[in-house]
Amino acid sequence: MLFPSTNFHLFFIGPQVSLPKPPNTGTTPTPSADESKSETPSEAASESKGEDAKRTYLPNVYQPPTPKPITRLKRTRSSLERYGVPSYTVPYTPQLTITGMQANYADVHAQFQHTLDPYSDFFFFFSPGFGFPSPDSFAENGEPLLQIASPTEWGPVLPQLLASKCSLFVTGFSPADVERDVRSLSTAPEVAGEFEWVITPGPNPFGSEKWEVADFDPRVMVKTNWGIWAIRGKSRDIQEERSVFSFLP
Repeated sequence: MLFPSTNFHLFFIGPQVSLPKPPNTGTTPTPSADESKSETPSEAASESKGEDAKRTYLPNVYQPPTPKPITRLKRTRSSLERYGVPSYTVPYTPQLTITGMQANYADVHAQFQHTLDPYSDFFFFFSPGFGFPSPDSFAENGEPLLQIASPTEWGPVLPQLLASKCSLFVTGFSPADVERDVRSLSTAPEVAGEFEWVITPGPNPFGSEKWEVADFDPRVMVKTNWGIWAIRGKSRDIQEERSVFSFLP
């Protein structure tokens, strides 16, 4: 609405991106003979108890749920051949195109790095958890690495984005979350000292006012996207070194 004559192309990239439902083939699958066998009430009860027990004793580590398929629109088309990962593209309106890519950004950066324009492209991270400890990566002393430095999470991504000189907007769900992520910048390899501020950390005037239960701890209430800040790769102007006697003929 603010830019009626501008064409936007939004890319949603990540392993939790939902893909459209497969097209309806008009056929209804028939259950096999083994599937059609009915279970006795005692067997069903014992299985449900076993499943409940397994759920009860799972480790207390948050795992994002499997994304549910989204509604397939009239002009939805698969983009697997173009991007090489499960993806789709929807020309939502004449001015807005949406592409979803179910993959880690590090796996598809090579397809964007030569076309990124700092004047028209930017990246958005919604509560990325840069300052949270990684559950999969550990330092030599056995301490978990922060996610911003983890080689399996944000470690290889941020240096690539800073090199593009495009702005990186980041949100946080609380003052503590924003401070935690900002502090992590000073210790991340190839990130510390390699960026400049676009927006200093502070409250997001467009943030949600709704209180929600945090995914990582049901005892914590948060406001999604409470704060916002932005950085970009440091600009380095090239200056020609001249002698103090360069004015002489």
